[in-house]
Amino acid sequence: MTSDTYRKTVNAIAIIASAAFAGGGLLILLSYGIRWLGTDPLVWRADFWAEFLNFAITIIPVNMITLVGLVLSARLDWQDRPLRKLWMRAIWLYLANTVFTLAYFIPQNILLIYDSYTAAEASSVRATWLGLHVVRVVIAFGVPVFALLATLKGLDRLKKTQS
Repeated sequence: MTSDTYRKTVNAIAIIASAAFAGGGLLILLSYGIRWLGTDPLVWRADFWAEFLNFAITIIPVNMITLVGLVLSARLDWQDRPLRKLWMRAIWLYLANTVFTLAYFIPQNILLIYDSYTAAEASSVRATWLGLHVVRVVIAFGVPVFALLATLKGLDRLKKTQS
């Protein structure tokens, strides 16, 4: 594999996987999220984990692939400061989303698994979970934006050096 092909491949992985992850988050929000708002809190609490687990089986590998694409792409452009800054912004957004997930969403999901909430508490948890998930989706969409900007800027620089 030539270095140009390798670069295009890892850049494409970073962009496509991060966009798929962000789109998956949006899908959760618009499909499950909207339905959850209209579901009885006790039914929602009882059904949450089974629904979430089905989605997580897909989204977690996409999230890991995103990290690989971002790190390999950043490594390729490490000596080019403007490109490195764009890649690092994408990585920092990825990490912010990961910390947000590990600090709030995973513990909350575990509490939901163990059916720890009353109906009133489940209602409040549902609203908070969905509200914070909106923030998580917005952060997630920043990752492919910065990855795409870095890739396009890198391609533009490559064309200029070849001319």
